[in-house]
Amino acid sequence: MSTLKTTVILLIAILFLAGCGQEKAANNKQLITVSILPQKYFVEKIAGDSFEINVLIPSGASPETYEPTPSQILKTEKSAVYFEMGYIELEKNRMKGYLKNKSGLKIINCSNGIELIKKGEKWIEPHIWMSPENVKVIAKNIYTGLVAIAPENRKNYKNNLNTFFTEIDSINKIIETKLKNTKSKSFLIYHPALTYFARDYGLNQIPVQVEGKTPSSKYMKSIIEKAKKEGIKIIVVQQQFDIQKAKTIAQEIGGKVITINPLNYNWEEEMVSIADKLGGEL
Repeated sequence: MSTLKTTVILLIAILFLAGCGQEKAANNKQLITVSILPQKYFVEKIAGDSFEINVLIPSGASPETYEPTPSQILKTEKSAVYFEMGYIELEKNRMKGYLKNKSGLKIINCSNGIELIKKGEKWIEPHIWMSPENVKVIAKNIYTGLVAIAPENRKNYKNNLNTFFTEIDSINKIIETKLKNTKSKSFLIYHPALTYFARDYGLNQIPVQVEGKTPSSKYMKSIIEKAKKEGIKIIVVQQQFDIQKAKTIAQEIGGKVITINPLNYNWEEEMVSIADKLGGEL
């Protein structure tokens, strides 16, 4: 056999074995579960790709209606830690039932330490991640959870956390600049996903859907009349909701529909996009 052929065969064998080794390493990663895609983004900002991340609510699905698959539930049970966002519908109802007898599973509530917005006696506004200041708290909670399961990486996680804090501060300044010269502060929104965003930046979010309930005809009429009276010309709707209802309201007020995706994996990109859209229309 020629030297060239021997060399080629050896190279193929080395590449094959390296590939097998990488696959094994990937399979040996500790498993972490999160509820939504933005949390995966936050975890990776702090921990890099050192964990396999099980995301319960996939892209395009709604936290209000999504039903986790048996495979997702099994992965959650096998996880080193489950980072729940805190108050989204999936967590309050279905996940609590699935995990009620899993006392060994470490669960970190990412909302710990956040000044929550409450509506009525029991309803807590769940979209806490739609606020840069809140995300700092969420990131710190994630950092604490990661250190608990991998204390040997504390220093690296801390450095990454501080870097992420700097990025969040930068995003906050960008949003402030984009919203600085808006003529109006009010906008309609079908599902109130921007409650914390509006609080942070002095905006007035007027929800069509309140506490997750379908609006009555009487309430819809009052909302439309209010919008006409105040000259509100935009209605915001999430990609996960029926956009046709928002279009109907937009026609009634002579306005336009703005589509957002609070469940976008790339949280920073989405926050800037929302500020861009609102800043260009308010």
